This record gives sequence, structure tokens and C-alpha cells, in this order.
Amino acid sequence: MRAFTKLPAYLFGLMILVVVCCDQHQEKDAVTLDSIRPHSSKKSVQNSASEQKDTLRKYVNYYANDSAFMQISNVRLDSTPTLHFIDRFSATRKKWILQDSNNVFYQYKQWHFKDSSACLEAFYNWLDQAGRQKESVKLEEGSISSSNYQLIIVGQQEVLFVEAPRHFNYNKWLLWYSGTKDYLPIKYALYVQPKKRTKWFKYINNKIKAL
Repeated sequence: MRAFTKLPAYLFGLMILVVVCCDQHQEKDAVTLDSIRPHSSKKSVQNSASEQKDTLRKYVNYYANDSAFMQISNVRLDSTPTLHFIDRFSATRKKWILQDSNNVFYQYKQWHFKDSSACLEAFYNWLDQAGRQKESVKLEEGSISSSNYQLIIVGQQEVLFVEAPRHFNYNKWLLWYSGTKDYLPIKYALYVQPKKRTKWFKYINNKIKAL
């Protein structure tokens, strides 16, 4: 009989022990707001913003020297049917007519090539007939025949021609080109002047080096 009289006390004590253990377990495993806050996501967002800033950095020079700096007031497609010698080497090309705030018109031509070798091959072939009597022009020192002023830029995979009826500031155009988003170092730059010697130079770190 004594065993039966102690049974309720045992059961009560057992229940107290279970409740205490559960409370301790819950307290141990308690989750705070700080522990579930997405720290890794925050770090990822910061890294992403930093990477985006780095990516956009190369556009800074481009937008600092865009058409506003060049004072270009109007751009339209050049619809003239005249073909250029370099057209035969590249199907990827642009032809624009640009007008600046002084009402000077520029012809802008750009050809893109699959690689550097194809780009240089096209330029060298054009150079072989660019003289006054369609004779070859010597690299880095010969004079190009033209009735207008021209800036010729030979990049890694593209050739650009900028042509105007009068002298223009070719350094501004080189600065603009160096700020374009896909800019790569220039192999050759030429400034052609009617009845004058063609200027050949390298353009490195936004500075002209005469050849």
C-alpha cells in the first residue's frame, strides 16, 4: 500500500523534471533575430555593388568625353552609295555624318574585324594604294593622298576614318576614342592633310608620340 501512496508523488516529480528539461532545451535552441539575419546575402550585395562600380569605371572617360565634349550637335546615317577600299575586307561597318556646333560636317567610317591579323591585313592592303598615283605608302612615314583632312585610327580589331573639309582637333577625337567602352590600345594613328606630309604617331596613355 505504501508503494501505491508514493506513486502520485513520483509521477508529479517526473512531470516537473520533464518540464524543466524542455524549458532548458528550448532556451538552449532559442533562435534570435540576429542569428537568422541574412549576413551572407548582405555581403553578397555589397560585393555585387562593388563589382558593378568597377565595371562602370571604364565608362567614366567615355561619358566625360562624349558628343557634348566634341560639340557634336547632329548625327545621321551616311547613305551615300560610294564604297571605300576597306569595305571589301569587312562586312561589319558604320557610316555616319556628324555635324558639330560650328556647322562643320564630318564623315565617320568604322570597320570591325574578327581579329588583329585581319584588321592589319585590311589596313596594309589599303596602304598599298593610298598614294597620290595609287602607289604604295610607306608605313609610319609615307603621305596619304586626300583632298580633305582625315584622322585614321588603327585599333586592335577595327579601323576608323574621320574626315572633314578643314583642319580639326584630332587629339579630341583620339581622347574620345580612348574613352569608348571597348577601347583597346591603338596600333597606328595618322592625321592626313591635303598637300602636306601625313603625321604618323602612337597614342599611349592619352598622349601623342610622333613616329
